[in-house]
Amino acid sequence: MGAPARAAGTSPATIATPDRRLRVFVSSTLEELAAERRAVRDAVARLRLTPVMFELGARPHPPRDLYRAYLAQSEVFVGIYGDRYGWVGPDMEVSGLEDEIDLSAGMPRLLYVRTPAPGRDPRLARLLERVQAEGGVSTTPYGDPAELAERVADDLAVLLSERFARPAAAPPGLAAGWLPTPPTPMVDRTAELATVTGLLADPAVRLVVLTGPGGIGKTRLALAAAAAAEPGRDGTWFVDLAAVRDPADVPAAVAEAVGVSAEGSRPLLELVADRLAGRSALVVVDNLEQVAAAAPDLAVLLARCPRTQLLVTSRTVLRLRGEHDVPIEPLGTPAPGEDAAVAPAVELFVARARQADPSFRLTGATAGPVAELVRRLDGLPLAVELAAARVRTLPPRLLLARLDRALDRALDMGDPDVDVPDRQRTLRTTIAWSHDLLDEDGRALLARLSVCADGCTLDTAEVVGADGGDLDVVETLSALVGHSLVTPTDTGDGEPRFRMLELVRTFAAERLRERGEEEPTRTRWAQHLAELGAEAGTGLAGPAARLWRARLDAETADLRAALRWAVATDRAELAVRLTAPLVRWWWARGLLPDMATLAEQTAALPSAAALPPDLAGRLAWARAALRIAVGTPDRAVPLLDGVVDDARGRDDAWLLGHALGARAMTLTPGDPDVVALLDEGLAHLRRSGDGWSVAFSGMLRGAVALAGGDLAAAERVAGEARDLAAAAADDQLAALLTDALGLAALLAGDLPRARARLQEAAALHRSTRDLEGVASCLEVLAALALAEERTAAAARFAGAADAARAGLGVARWSPNQALADRLREALRAAMGDDEERRARAAGAALGPWAALDEALA
Repeated sequence: MGAPARAAGTSPATIATPDRRLRVFVSSTLEELAAERRAVRDAVARLRLTPVMFELGARPHPPRDLYRAYLAQSEVFVGIYGDRYGWVGPDMEVSGLEDEIDLSAGMPRLLYVRTPAPGRDPRLARLLERVQAEGGVSTTPYGDPAELAERVADDLAVLLSERFARPAAAPPGLAAGWLPTPPTPMVDRTAELATVTGLLADPAVRLVVLTGPGGIGKTRLALAAAAAAEPGRDGTWFVDLAAVRDPADVPAAVAEAVGVSAEGSRPLLELVADRLAGRSALVVVDNLEQVAAAAPDLAVLLARCPRTQLLVTSRTVLRLRGEHDVPIEPLGTPAPGEDAAVAPAVELFVARARQADPSFRLTGATAGPVAELVRRLDGLPLAVELAAARVRTLPPRLLLARLDRALDRALDMGDPDVDVPDRQRTLRTTIAWSHDLLDEDGRALLARLSVCADGCTLDTAEVVGADGGDLDVVETLSALVGHSLVTPTDTGDGEPRFRMLELVRTFAAERLRERGEEEPTRTRWAQHLAELGAEAGTGLAGPAARLWRARLDAETADLRAALRWAVATDRAELAVRLTAPLVRWWWARGLLPDMATLAEQTAALPSAAALPPDLAGRLAWARAALRIAVGTPDRAVPLLDGVVDDARGRDDAWLLGHALGARAMTLTPGDPDVVALLDEGLAHLRRSGDGWSVAFSGMLRGAVALAGGDLAAAERVAGEARDLAAAAADDQLAALLTDALGLAALLAGDLPRARARLQEAAALHRSTRDLEGVASCLEVLAALALAEERTAAAARFAGAADAARAGLGVARWSPNQALADRLREALRAAMGDDEERRARAAGAALGPWAALDEALA
């Protein structure tokens, strides 16, 4: 072996290595990697080789002369790298670590890099990237000293047997294996990387395909997996098909990457197979989607080369035998209230932003906008990188405002880097790349499904996508899933929900408008949701109530979007049909203030004058009830008087019962007409056969009994109503009635029974995440704390309840307001006004859920 050139001034003849056996020079920083150095020294010694290490010799010589002399007399170079770049001498421009690796050129080199190393010095990172780019050597990751020692021993054994004992030339025509080095580190992907490397480690797995939409990071992950799987292989080759458009040109691209030339008339892939046969090879094929018809040809390599594996990236599955599909998902985004800094999508944003503006930092002012940005961009890596690249001119707050004004503008955000692939220059070109691979049916269905605000079930897809034609929605939807433009997600009830990334949906909506199909498609969508709502309205009162609530929860965004569209396009009847059957559900989900606004807008539409009588009555009652709910009962009286007269005339028992109950809530609790109106309304609701409505009316009747001090009536009515709510599987209503029973026990002086009931109610409130219900429970718990002479705690719980109601924008029913007023007067009498206000403010700051935990402790 030829030794590396010696630097001027070195005197190898006078600085001898410890012995004359084959010498392995070990290069690394000293203190940082002391454990690794000991492990490698022992591994080298066990092979009966001599470890040559900087700290092993006497040191009467300058350090630079010493390591250069030792290196000049060594036959093998082993480099170990962690976080530190190493010491730079007074008269040197680079560290000793970099000097050693430069001087080792021409020697057999084994390089090992500790992974992960989040604190790695950028100078060391650049050094490793340069060495890899120069070719001829790869870096092997290791996790701890024990793993490093095992890898070094194995690699040295292979090196000695192949390089020194019997040097083997590469088969004629084969190019040196090569993998591109990404310019920036990969963020997260730990689980996906483990999955892919685990598959590649199994000799029985021949074909691994990474699938996902454009910009998801398939190429980056494939390169990382190939690099991790490279050690121990005879060769790894990278085939980039981004510029290939004709499937017939794929064999030539593969042959060129591997280094095989045409010979006679034999097919190129057969020649490649001949050269790879018997070798442990990994061929990475990038961007196969636009020439997917060539996939069966690549199977020739697998059939003829039993030790060859293919790692393919594609936006579509290949549908080959033995294919192992690994779908790549977007990066994780922070949930509202979570620490943004730990989310992978935020980590990527910050890393890319700091490339554009080194002064950028994630602070209290930027964390919120960045978290919302990456959520709006669905954690799509390319979208996040394109947005982050603009922080120098558009800080996160302005970027977010730009997305809020029109998300489709984000499609045109370009990458300022000139070396990105053309297909990823903007998000629009990235998505269009996949869109253009679809057939006409696929393009039509993708465009039509864009009206679904938050995905759809199969039945919705069939209604929205068919358009009365012969389009096979199930088959075409399967193709869209295969192209990674639509993703099926598990809803927990066995029926998948099909979703698009928001940027894909925005792109598809543009195509829908271009096709001139937006209005008929949205009409089919909204009418289907109205029919679904009517079915759900009935189902909510039956044994399948829980399943219907889950379905409606999944349809929340679409129902609200369809309602806004119906109002915006003057479709009053459609708006009422979308909302009327689901009143209990809108209430349960805390959406009453939004519904109040939309109800008034619907009534003002020109088309509202032509509503059928039953729908006109429902709309008038909904407007009145919502006015009461948001705290303006006086404005509800004229509407309710009209509804009562109309419902009597048409003998609409359900509407009459609810209208009478709502009218009672516009009166003061002591008015003698309150009980009469509620009792009459309750009778009509019993006649309607709707058990849930009877339970709801019983809740109001029980509240009036409590406000009037009739505890026996309150116990009886609330108890019966709770049984009906439980029969209807409505935990929210059951919880509110259990609150009322707790208050009845408290007013009767039975504090242990009151606490037991409130603990039962709190468990139901937690399970339904009903904030208005928690406020109700906290008010009774405040009264309980006052009865236990814990006045400060009582005021805190009451303050937390007030804050929860204010956040929701809802008011109390009149009898409940009377009870709340009594509680406030009692607290002020016990504490004084100032102290009571301070304690309420502390409760508001505490928050309703924390206050509930404290109250029940």
